[in-house]
Amino acid sequence: MRALIALALLVTAWGAVDVEARAEPAATMPAPSAANVAPDGRVPLAQIMRRFHELDSKHGWNVETLYAYPDAPEMQLKAWHTGTPGPALWVLSGIHGEEPAGPNAIARELDSLAEFARSGVPVVVIPLCNPKAYRHNWRYPNTAERDWRKGGYSVGDAEYLLPDLESGRKPRATQASGPETLALTQYVLGLARRYPPRLVLDLHEDELSTEGGYIYSQGRHADSNPAGAEIVRLLQASGIPLRRSGQTRFGETIVDGVISRDDKGGPIRDGSIDELLAATEVFVDGRTQRGPSAHTVIVVETPAFAGARLDQRIAAQAAVVRSVATLWRLNAALP
Repeated sequence: MRALIALALLVTAWGAVDVEARAEPAATMPAPSAANVAPDGRVPLAQIMRRFHELDSKHGWNVETLYAYPDAPEMQLKAWHTGTPGPALWVLSGIHGEEPAGPNAIARELDSLAEFARSGVPVVVIPLCNPKAYRHNWRYPNTAERDWRKGGYSVGDAEYLLPDLESGRKPRATQASGPETLALTQYVLGLARRYPPRLVLDLHEDELSTEGGYIYSQGRHADSNPAGAEIVRLLQASGIPLRRSGQTRFGETIVDGVISRDDKGGPIRDGSIDELLAATEVFVDGRTQRGPSAHTVIVVETPAFAGARLDQRIAAQAAVVRSVATLWRLNAALP
């Protein structure tokens, strides 16, 4: 789920948001046996991390450890990127631990990302931003409680780096909400200088949207974005429910499956890592500096309500990952 500020206005503040794609089977990762899957069908943490490490061991990418948990140092937040910097594709997932489709889809389509990188486009992948919560099926890294008002914090909370919503002359928060949050957002901010984001895909899920999935579109080309339209097409082709119109529970208008404006018609300002990647201006040590300024940031929201099948959600998200070459080309054609 995304909107940290909008959530504060809601009684049920722990809902999530995400999108998906085409449901073609991908053969790059063997289906796990019954003996090595979690109760909900997700690949267990140790196994999925071994899969991600194929990016460095098999494909020669760089891997960096962003954060190791003091109480479980073997459990680490990691990022991978290709060796040559430049305008890049970024793929993120697993901000919330109870949203497993995205990380599992990336694991399934890892070779698709490696193949795309061989075309010469720099790629950054942070496939599991919240490994502790993923292991426990928690939303937040520090508690099983899903209501953020009871102490949970998001690893993607970037409000301490983003201009406040009134004057824009100070950050919205005085500090990062947690140690993982600090590690992730500082890493993203630093790496964006060498790998400036041109297209960002952040894979999420939404437990509370029983009517279907949708996507958020941010960045320079938030409106009428062809990459966003293609993702919507992929999601429809996957067979999952998709919301084409109406409003989200935050009052945001859905147009052809896409949300590009907040409930007041302005740019989306949710305090998330997605807003950070799209931001043209950020605060660092109390001073403003140029932000990552991503051209396009798409947040994919898969409907994960009770009864929604994880295998279908993974297949839909995998279709998006498998289509990165097409999405990159569509985004590159924008002025």
